[in-house]
Amino acid sequence: MIAYNQFAQNDAGLKPLVLTELIQHTSQVNLNTMLMPMLAALSQKESWLVMLEPPKSLTKQVLADAGVDLKKVWILRRDKRHGLDKLAQRALQAGTCHTLICWHNDPADDALVSQLKRTQISSETECLLVRKKI
Repeated sequence: MIAYNQFAQNDAGLKPLVLTELIQHTSQVNLNTMLMPMLAALSQKESWLVMLEPPKSLTKQVLADAGVDLKKVWILRRDKRHGLDKLAQRALQAGTCHTLICWHNDPADDALVSQLKRTQISSETECLLVRKKI
């Protein structure tokens, strides 16, 4: 697994989005189990934790059992009108979340990765991109 930060170019007083990627390179590692303590901690912050297209295995019950405060979590899923890129941009533009976590499991979502790497924001929101390369 590799984690690194990607910073975009600064433009017109906006700050680059801090983008951290977690990449799963082997099926031997269960990222959900590894993420649970972090999700629980992030849900204790003052503003919203936004989870964009989390795996179906991360049910509300699983999250609650791991200590995640569901009152401070938004779970967003794509639909015909809203793709991952649009949902991510709306969450970031709202400025009401401290962390946006995006699960990227489909090669069709590669545009989202490129877009996030170029994103400029006016808030303190950080982004975690979780994806599999197996």
